[in-house]
Amino acid sequence: MKNWMLLLSAVLLGITQVKAQDETDALRYSRTTSGGDARTIAIGGAAGSLGGDASDIWVNPAGIGFFKTNDLSFTPLLHSINTDAQYYQTSASDSKSQLALQNLALILASNSKRSSHWKNITFGVGENRIANFNQALYYQGKINTPASTYSSYSDNYLITLANDQVQDVQTAETNYPFGISESVRAGLIGPVYDNNNQFAGWSSLPSQIIADGYALLQSKTLLTRGGLDVFSLAAAGNYEDKFFIGAALNIPSISFERHETFEESNPGDANSPLNKYDVLNYLKTTGVGISGSLGIIYAPVSALRLGISVQTPSYYSMHDSYYTTVTTDTKDQGVVSATTADVTGGYTGDYAYNLTTPMHLVGSASYVFGASNPDPERLKGFITADYEWVDYRKAHFRYDQSYSSDIAQQNKVNQSISQLYQGASNIRLGGELKWDIWAVRAGFAYYGNPYAPASGNVNAAQYSYSGGLGYRNKGFYLDFTYVFSSWKDQNQPYYVIQPNSLQVPSPAPATWKARQSQFVLTLGFKI
Repeated sequence: MKNWMLLLSAVLLGITQVKAQDETDALRYSRTTSGGDARTIAIGGAAGSLGGDASDIWVNPAGIGFFKTNDLSFTPLLHSINTDAQYYQTSASDSKSQLALQNLALILASNSKRSSHWKNITFGVGENRIANFNQALYYQGKINTPASTYSSYSDNYLITLANDQVQDVQTAETNYPFGISESVRAGLIGPVYDNNNQFAGWSSLPSQIIADGYALLQSKTLLTRGGLDVFSLAAAGNYEDKFFIGAALNIPSISFERHETFEESNPGDANSPLNKYDVLNYLKTTGVGISGSLGIIYAPVSALRLGISVQTPSYYSMHDSYYTTVTTDTKDQGVVSATTADVTGGYTGDYAYNLTTPMHLVGSASYVFGASNPDPERLKGFITADYEWVDYRKAHFRYDQSYSSDIAQQNKVNQSISQLYQGASNIRLGGELKWDIWAVRAGFAYYGNPYAPASGNVNAAQYSYSGGLGYRNKGFYLDFTYVFSSWKDQNQPYYVIQPNSLQVPSPAPATWKARQSQFVLTLGFKI
């Protein structure tokens, strides 16, 4: 019981940086792509009005109404990402690769056997990945602004202890199991006494280096993995091959794991016993939600198709597990490490909450040529375009309503979301040329900048360029696609609590850019 009370105390005090969900988490789970199989990805994901592809289950469920036969497809994906970061004029790079299941879909088509304007009813079921969290980011540097602005990751520990008026070591090393207590146990921070042996405050080894006039060498390693997958059940109807309507029930699931290590090293202060130290913050997030999709496609003539679809907001039940490990390397004590489990008697942190992500509105158009010509050697194809609107300001958290501190933190984070983000336009374009059993495809996707001017004019627009080949013959098809994507973003090393008695600001964020390659393969069968 005592261990659980320690964890509860930490939550009520609101001092754990690991637990607190922030605007970054909201954006991560709100910014998604259309996903789909290799064919849809090759045309930039622009499948909102085209129809006849298993990816329509997630893009526009009306599109599965084009199917006349049953269909089964399987899509693996190889994902590789390289990041280049800059922090106070120092550059660093990192990379990561991952194999994942992109898409699995089953289409069941039933033709109407009675005289009816409704030609067929089609059902679809499948799993689709709409966000990939596999990434590696590394950066390092020294704060090169005036010495009065030098800061340390450990400053928040000192500020928190001062604000809470903690004056004894026992309280510090037992009541703060997500950073502070570990730092006390590992010898990173400790009390300061005056000449009368009276308590005079708290100090840290890094703060002593700063007091000697040195800027710490700082580095951050961020490793993430996981994804956002959606399981969907869809149904669509075909009215006279002109009007198609469909709906889907979606069950999205989130799996996210993060290892965040921040390190500070002694840059050459001979008076300090510190060589270096690091803080590892581990977080595992899981979530299950629900949303719905509704779409229509209208074909006024055989060559032209117009579509519109809406995906409702997604409502998630979320759970976080987290812990902190602090490791110091000093000249007198060597390497000493302490972790959350040492403080709590074996327990890690856990927190349950709710998240709502914004709705998606999509309008689309396609032009199909050569489809009515029965000659297989006649060139056929299409061009297609989607426009999507997502308002990232609408994402919001709901924390435990039992504690006023949780409600206050919830309101603070939700206000930050509404101020830092904005609505964004996403544009997807693509086309296909088909000759006999072979097809060549190309596409482009632009995902608009979700950051508002209040975020510091960060431009995180994402650009994707894709191309692919397709083979279809006797009920079997094989599609291959390559996608290159690039974007920019920023990462805040840490925030210093404001205002603070140390009178130091937070450091500037690191800026980084990513280059991502995806190799996608779809195997499909008409069954």
